Amino acid sequence: MNSIGASRREAQKDRGGWRCSADRDGPVRQLLWGGGAWSQDNVIVFGDRRVGLFRVPAAGGVPVQITALDSARHENSQYCPSFLPDGRHFVYIRSSTDEGKSAIYVGSLAAKPEQQSSNPLVASNSQPVYAPSADPSTGYLLFIRGATLMAQLFDNRRLEPIGPAALVAEQVKKSRLGATYTPFSASANGVLVLPPRATSLGQQATWFDREGKIAGTVGEPVDGAVGIGLSPDGTRLALTKNIEAADAGNIWLLDLSRSGASARFTFGSLVDAYPVWSPDGRRIAFSSNRDGAYNLYQKPANGATDEEVLLKSGEDKIPTSWSRDGRFLLYAIVQPKTKSDLWVLPLDGGMKPVPFLVTEFNESQARFSPDGHWVAYTSDEPCQNEVYVRSFSMNSAGTAIEASGKWPISNGFGTSPHWRGDGKELYYRSQDGHVMAVETANNPAFRAGSPHPFGLLVSPFWESAADGTRFLSLAQTAAGPPTYTVVLN
Repeated sequence: MNSIGASRREAQKDRGGWRCSADRDGPVRQLLWGGGAWSQDNVIVFGDRRVGLFRVPAAGGVPVQITALDSARHENSQYCPSFLPDGRHFVYIRSSTDEGKSAIYVGSLAAKPEQQSSNPLVASNSQPVYAPSADPSTGYLLFIRGATLMAQLFDNRRLEPIGPAALVAEQVKKSRLGATYTPFSASANGVLVLPPRATSLGQQATWFDREGKIAGTVGEPVDGAVGIGLSPDGTRLALTKNIEAADAGNIWLLDLSRSGASARFTFGSLVDAYPVWSPDGRRIAFSSNRDGAYNLYQKPANGATDEEVLLKSGEDKIPTSWSRDGRFLLYAIVQPKTKSDLWVLPLDGGMKPVPFLVTEFNESQARFSPDGHWVAYTSDEPCQNEVYVRSFSMNSAGTAIEASGKWPISNGFGTSPHWRGDGKELYYRSQDGHVMAVETANNPAFRAGSPHPFGLLVSPFWESAADGTRFLSLAQTAAGPPTYTVVLN
C-alpha cells in the first residue's frame, strides 16, 4: 500500500496530474494522467490521456496497454476508467474533437486495443462512475451532461444501457472551466458526494507584491477562469468567466484603471480561453473550441469587429506569447504521437505554421523574451516539469525556426515562466506555488543565475507587471473552502 500511495501522490504533481513512468525496455517518460481504477482482483487500470488505458497488477509490474486512441474518430483523449461488478470490464471516456462524439464506452481487461468495443454507451465527456443498485444484475452509470448529473440504468450482464438517463442534480460544478473532470463520487453502499453548485464564485484577480502581501483586488469574484492575460501597458486584464452552463465560457476585459470595470469580449457558445495580447495592445489572440478542436482566433481589443480565424486544424492549440515586434505568435499544439509541442505562427506573409520544438516530451507555456531572441518554456524532460530557455531566430529563407542551445532555469521543478519587461529577470512557479526569480543576461551569450524564491504564492494562472514589483494571480476569495453535499440512500 505504501508504494501505491506514493505513486498516487506522484501522479498528482502540480495540479495537472503528471507522473513519471518507466517502461522496462524504453526510456523514462511522463504520462498525462487520466485517472485510475482498482478492481476487486487487485488489477489497476490507469490512463495516459494522449495514448490510452493501461492495466498493471496492484503489486507492481510492467503496464500493458489495453486501449488506444482512434484517429479515424478524431479521438484526442481517453481517461477515467471505472470498474463494473465483474472486475473484468470497466467503463471509460473516449473524447473526440468532433462535437457531440465524446462518449462513455465499455472496455475489457482481456482485450487488446484493436479488440475493444467501438459502440458508445452514453454521450458525455466527463468521467463515468459506476454505482450498484438493489438488483445485482443492474446498476447505474453516473455521468455529467452539461452541468447536470445524470444516472443511466445499466445491465451488468449484457453490458448495455437500459432506457433513458434520469436527472440526479443540476448546476454541478466541474473542476475548472471546460474541464472533463467533475469532483463527484458514489460508494458501493449508496452514498453520493456532490461538489458545490456551478454558480458558486471562488476566485478573484488579486495583486501581490514580491513579499506576497495583497496590493489590491480586481473586479468581481469569478469561477472557472482558464488563462489570464495582462495587457502590455498593464491597464487591462483579459480572463475567461463561466456563462450560463459549466461547459461554456467567454473572455471578459477588466479595466484595471477604473476599479475593475468589466466588459464581455467574446460571445461564443462554448469555451473561449487563453487570451494573449498583441504587443501594441490592439488585438487579442485566444483559443476556442467552437468548431470542435481548440483553434486560434484573434479579435481587436476594442471589440470593433468580430474575431477572425488565425489557424484551424484537428488538433487542440493554445496561444502562449506574441513577439514584441508583432511578427510571431507562439502556441502549443497537442498531438497523440509527440504530445504537447511548440509551434510558431508567422503573422505576416502566408501565415504558415513553423515548428519550434517537437520532441517526445511535453513542451508548453512558452514565452518570448522582450527582445524576441529567446523563448522560455516548460518541459517534462526527462521526468518532471522544468523551465528552460532556447534561442529564437528565423532562418534566411524564412521557412524554419532555429532553436539552438538549451539553458536550464529551474532546479527541482518549475512551470509557467514570465519575463520581466527589460528581460533581466525570469520568473517561474515552483511546485509548491512560490514565485522563483532568476537573473538573466544575454550579452552576447545567454546566462542565468541561481533561482531564489519570493514570499509570494500564486495560482497556476498568474501574470507579472513589467517592472517585476507586482504580480497578478487568481486567489481564493474570503468565502472560504467549497461545501460538498452528501446524499444518502
